Parts: sequence; C-alpha cells; structure tokens
Amino acid sequence: MPDHSAPRMTSAVSLLALAGLALAACSSEPDAAASEPSGEGQEACGTEPLRFSDTGVEGLEVLQVEFEDFRAALEEATELEIEFQPMSSRTAAATALEFDDLDVLLTGPAEYVVLKHDADALPIVGVTRENYQAAIFTRTDSDAESVEDLAGGQIITKEVGSTSGHLGPLEMLDSAGLDPTVGDVEVIPLADTQLEAFAGGDGDALGSGISDFEELQDMMGEDEVQMLEEGPDLPNDLFVARTGLGEECSDYLKASLLENQEVLLEAIVGTGENDKYIGSEFVDAQDGDYDPVRRSFEAAGYSDYSQLPDENEPAESDDDAEED
Repeated sequence: MPDHSAPRMTSAVSLLALAGLALAACSSEPDAAASEPSGEGQEACGTEPLRFSDTGVEGLEVLQVEFEDFRAALEEATELEIEFQPMSSRTAAATALEFDDLDVLLTGPAEYVVLKHDADALPIVGVTRENYQAAIFTRTDSDAESVEDLAGGQIITKEVGSTSGHLGPLEMLDSAGLDPTVGDVEVIPLADTQLEAFAGGDGDALGSGISDFEELQDMMGEDEVQMLEEGPDLPNDLFVARTGLGEECSDYLKASLLENQEVLLEAIVGTGENDKYIGSEFVDAQDGDYDPVRRSFEAAGYSDYSQLPDENEPAESDDDAEED
C-alpha cells in the first residue's frame, strides 16, 4: 500500500511557512504607516512635511536644542511629519511664508504685525506669557510723578522693535499725549545695555519689561528706583501659518495644539531654554488682538510696519524713509 504521509507533511510545512510570511508582512505594515501622515491630519494638510521655525532662534543647531522635544511632540499630536526650517531674521521668515518655504512659525506680537502685513500670516493660537507688560521706571529722586511729566526728557528703551521694552513704552508715552516722533521725549534705544545705562545715571526714565524691575532693584538698590507706571498686558506670542497652507489645515493645527497643550508646552519649557513660557497656555488668537501693537508701531514712527528693522539692523523711521 503506498505511503502518502511524506507529501502530506511537506504540504503542511509549506502552508505554515506561507502563513508565517503573511503574518510578518501584516505586522510590518502599521510601522510603515506610522511614519506617514494619516487620517484627519493628512486630509487637512496633505502628506508633505510641515516646516517649523521660531523667529527668536537663529540656526538649525540652536533650533534643534530648543525645540526638538516640541517638534517630536507636535508630530505625535498632529500625526504629521514636522521638520525644522531655520530662519535668520524676521524678514527672512516673512519672505519664506510668502513664497511657501515655511509653514508654521512661533513668533512675538511685533513680529506678527510685520508678518501679517508682509505675508498675510494666519494666526493659529496665542501663547500667553506671565508678567508680559511694559513699564516705565524712574529714579526715586525724580521729579516726574506721571508719564506726562517726562515731556522734554530722555527715556532709554530696549532695542527698536522689542514689544515689551520699546514699542510698549512708546505706546504708553503716546497714550499720555507725548509724541516721541516730534521730540516731546527723546528716545534712546539700546540693545542689551539699557538696564546698565539707566543704573549708571543715563536718561530720565527707562522703558522696559515689567519683569526687569527686580533686576533694576538689585543693580541700583531697592530705594533708588521706582515704577512710574505699568502698562497693560501685552498681546500674546503666537503660532502662525502661511496663507497657502489653507484655513482647513490651520484649523486642524489649532485644534491639535489646544487639545494637546499640556504635553506640547512641557516639551517647549523642558529644555530649560524657553523659561519665558513657564506657566503659559495656548489660547485663541485673532488678528484684532494685535491692534495695540500696531498703535505702538505708529507711536514709534513706523506707520509702514515693514520699516521696523530686524535686530542689529539700523532703525529707519517714516521721516528717514521720506528723506531717501
């Protein structure tokens, strides 16, 4: 009688081998899909990587140090691929947004006003900051009892374009009826040395962020410096998107940021490089929120917002532009 057991055994082994290969192929598919944009995010934003940057960070290496944890967390929150696109300046960022070379940007209020003007940037969400106010300080022996009393004097500020240290204080002067552009007050912008200059006796007043008060007291002595007036809360920092990304993608990113803000903010501050965002929240952002900054531009003589210089770039007011 013929023995058929050997062929049957061979067939069984072949079937098991085929089943094993099929299982292996199936188990590898989710891993491959996980690295690609998927679901709602892909529908809203497409499959191309979203390019992210921050106007306060120059160079890829620094961007990686400060935001790699955030980049990875944003990828997980959105199920989209995110890559870095370093920007050398606000002007470079505006050009990149306008010509679709940059997708998402974290920026400050003054920068946003220019980016909206130059590239029609879309606000996504605001990022609150604790103690984000401008203030005007005087020495305790000053005769000035109000901002109006600074008429005819000198005020030192941070560099031109600083929201809390330059534009904010100038808007405070304007609200008090003083116009720096016609010489009611002489404004002396200084980059990084404004506290030392004022502590050393320069200027009649100092316009700076309210958070600098404690450092001033340490430098001058608590009894030697006073806050003449504190300004209102300044508009939030914010994430913006290029217009070409579209409203659907912008809305999707907004929802993702708001829903995952705890882990995303922890990723931003966890590096120790972005302490200004400790205690921050993601909130709704509307273009009209930044009208106070636009008024401060005008108070500083920059009614054409594009004329606001980048950091380390010489300042040019409207009057200067008219002379050219």
